[in-house]
Amino acid sequence: MYTLFKKRWLYHVIFWVCYYSWYCYFIIYTTYQIKSPVFYFQIMLFFPFDICLVYFNFYVLIPRFLKTKKYIAYTCLVFAAVFIDACVDASIRQFYAHLGSQLFPKTAFFNLASFSGAMAARFYLLGLTSAIHLAKEWIENQKLQSEREKIYLQTELNFLKTQINPHFFFNTLNNLYSLALNRSEQTPDVILKLSHLMSYMLYESNEARVSLEKEVNYLQNYMDLEKLRFGQRLTIHFEIEGNMEGVLIPPMILILFVENCFKHGLKDNIDQVRVGIELKVQLGYLFFSIKNPVSSYIASTGVSGIGLKNVRRRLDLLFQTNYELIIADDKQEYAVSLKMPV
Repeated sequence: MYTLFKKRWLYHVIFWVCYYSWYCYFIIYTTYQIKSPVFYFQIMLFFPFDICLVYFNFYVLIPRFLKTKKYIAYTCLVFAAVFIDACVDASIRQFYAHLGSQLFPKTAFFNLASFSGAMAARFYLLGLTSAIHLAKEWIENQKLQSEREKIYLQTELNFLKTQINPHFFFNTLNNLYSLALNRSEQTPDVILKLSHLMSYMLYESNEARVSLEKEVNYLQNYMDLEKLRFGQRLTIHFEIEGNMEGVLIPPMILILFVENCFKHGLKDNIDQVRVGIELKVQLGYLFFSIKNPVSSYIASTGVSGIGLKNVRRRLDLLFQTNYELIIADDKQEYAVSLKMPV
């Protein structure tokens, strides 16, 4: 049964059976009170011509004229096709009347009223079936467009994620090289943290959504490695509020802001540096903010990375307008505030 109902022709058959059952009962039986079974077998001769009219409209007139914006030609051809079908209808009625039918003479003659009624019935049929046909095509096009957008979204997100990682690993490997040269006891711990970071990025961040707890662990490992780079002059205040259990977010979103903080905000800054990070989960939203001082190099040159542009693009693709990203820069402190659904 499942295989049968996947067949397209079956839905066409069901439609025509339902349509002509409705036509026979509500238009003919209710109006003319005709109860003869022979009459309902006789009118089956009309149906193939109406069906041909509908599919001629579907597969010839609509694709060749309506969709190519040849509206005048389409309208003329529709009128011509309906006129021909109405003539066939009247001819069949005359044929049955000629054979002595006592039922068809009531509407068998080529008079204006009956002929206009026949044309009106066929325009109604064309309007109904065309609306169904075009609605079906629109739905299919929407599904296709949605699938294309998903593919495009995934491709672009993968591309953007590849832009996040390289310079961080470059910095970390430099730090690791320095530790190895000095035979530091921290070397194994750094290697382990770097291994966790790579495992997360290679395997877990490929999902559309990841656990917020894992993302926070990723941020913590990242900041621990950056502390090696800046040493005692760096203080990080990381505050978390709310229940993170079961909360899912897009991967590699928050790291952009943290990474941008270290890459640009602390560049060539030899003073004591304090970075404040706050993360809160509340009412179905994630609130994330980060503040860091602006280095003299960035303040004088206005240099900024491509990371923030990438993360804004990702947020646009993922949430459209259902998020807020505010970036404030007063040349002394750089602050980012993000609100997004979880």
